[in-house]
Amino acid sequence: MVKHTKKLLVQSSKILFSAGIIYWLIQSGKLNFAALKNLLSPGAASLALFLISLSLFFASERWRILIRSQKLSVHSWPVFKLSLIGSFFNFAMPGGVGGDVIKAYYFTRENPGSKVIGVTSVLMDRVLGLFAMVLMALVVMLYDLQHIVKTPALMTLFWFITSLFLVFVVALSLVFSQKVYDAGVLKRVIAKLPLSAKFMKLYESMHIYGKDGKRFFAVILISLVAQTSSIIFLYLAGYMAGFTDVSLKTYFLVAPLGFMATAIPISPAGVGVGQAAFYFLFNLYTGHSSDLGPTVITAQQVGVFLVSLLGAFFYLRRKDRVETTKIEDMN
Repeated sequence: MVKHTKKLLVQSSKILFSAGIIYWLIQSGKLNFAALKNLLSPGAASLALFLISLSLFFASERWRILIRSQKLSVHSWPVFKLSLIGSFFNFAMPGGVGGDVIKAYYFTRENPGSKVIGVTSVLMDRVLGLFAMVLMALVVMLYDLQHIVKTPALMTLFWFITSLFLVFVVALSLVFSQKVYDAGVLKRVIAKLPLSAKFMKLYESMHIYGKDGKRFFAVILISLVAQTSSIIFLYLAGYMAGFTDVSLKTYFLVAPLGFMATAIPISPAGVGVGQAAFYFLFNLYTGHSSDLGPTVITAQQVGVFLVSLLGAFFYLRRKDRVETTKIEDMN
């Protein structure tokens, strides 16, 4: 009872935090819902939902490739359905369960004996997805370095992203390295940790993901394609909202950093956090204040939610549907 009460309080605080940011943005005129009305035309709405669906599909394919690297044969459509269910629960979250836990749980139900694969593939999917965001942000900032060096705050961001990239490279190299694995360096460290047996299984499973270099680079490439689909959507939303003077390059500069902020699990599906992050980043890059950032990320979140409603449909049709509170107890 105490456990469920604690999780309910945590979830309620996340919702209140998100609502508080949205309320502040609306009251201060930094979030203009009226600017999104042009996206409601049939042509624009269809293109927008297509781009959102494309982004979610490629993200799902990234997860599927990671699963296949563990010698488990899975097909695109079942994995995409599970991804949509997970995406829906990122918004809904009737308890303390997030979308990643939900899709990992049902993946295990569909593939008995694959619990470790389900958990590690979802974890690696998150890690490599974030790594791809960092990579895109770094590449685009290097491309526009002349603009970056003129603003101290942007230079601080640049050095932060560079450091984060190096941390990712070192960490992934250690986990994937066959020499490190054979030498048992990390195994000896893990053996000294609490729950060492579980961490050892996790490490051994994650190590397998790095054995196939081509598959690893395919995952990164697909991640970049998924991000590009989302960025083109943001550009479309901004253009339709009247921000025609902002170049596509600016979106490629801002979006990866903004998406990294929304990945921090302090609000449901990054709502609120994304609006604040995109507001700050767009204003920083363009050099003037506008409601572009909150407007386009709100459009993106609404679009993802609408497409994710298919996940609710697939979830309700499952014969093995389990209450989320029970899934919490199992994890």
